[in-house]
Amino acid sequence: MSAIIGTVRITRVTYLEDEVFEGDIPREAHDNARSEDFECDDVEEAVRAIQREGLTFAATGTDWAANPDGSYTSDYATGERTETTAHLHGFAPFHVNAIIERVG
Repeated sequence: MSAIIGTVRITRVTYLEDEVFEGDIPREAHDNARSEDFECDDVEEAVRAIQREGLTFAATGTDWAANPDGSYTSDYATGERTETTAHLHGFAPFHVNAIIERVG
């Protein structure tokens, strides 16, 4: 059994396009975000969790990943949009760097 080296948290924020003000998603949408944690015992497992969602670090230029195409319409009937991001927790800096490099 391998030891957990860190957690990838996939977060989905949903909001209505009409609620966006000056490019900002409403605070309530972030408060009601849905998150799913993936405990990873190696870098490849973390990479797969992020790539499975179609996210990249290149989309943000930082240490968290997002969809390079931005948010997407998740419910055409209501106009609901979803923004998906991935955040790394508990990884050693060299693991973070390796994940970012592999995901791109």
